[in-house]
Amino acid sequence: MNYYNKALQKIKDAEQHNSGCCCCFGMTGPTGPTGPAAATITVRSTTTSDPGTNASVTNGGDSSNVLLDFVIPRGATGPTGSTGATGATGATGLQGPQGIAGPTGPTGSTGATGATGATGLQGPQGIAGPT
Repeated sequence: MNYYNKALQKIKDAEQHNSGCCCCFGMTGPTGPTGPAAATITVRSTTTSDPGTNASVTNGGDSSNVLLDFVIPRGATGPTGSTGATGATGATGLQGPQGIAGPTGPTGSTGATGATGATGLQGPQGIAGPT
């Protein structure tokens, strides 16, 4: 299709679309009133309350300056989990100071006599005494 035929097709399509429509012929209506100013929204606080209480959100400001305060209940404590595996043994710590000596214990019983030992070497002869 050449450019001329394309242009004719666009005109035909526009005529079918625009029957009775003023918006497609460059007409505009009057400008509407100005809407309200945009509001600012700030989360001012978030508080955790006790389990079982109701959650709430309150506006501490006004409709144009919104200051939100949230109250969220804490969940109930869950069940105790199973015991975990034992961890590795840590390094040995430093030795502490010696403690105070305790009282002396009772004397034990006498043990059995041992075997007689071998005869020792003879020593040098001593000085002769008076006759």
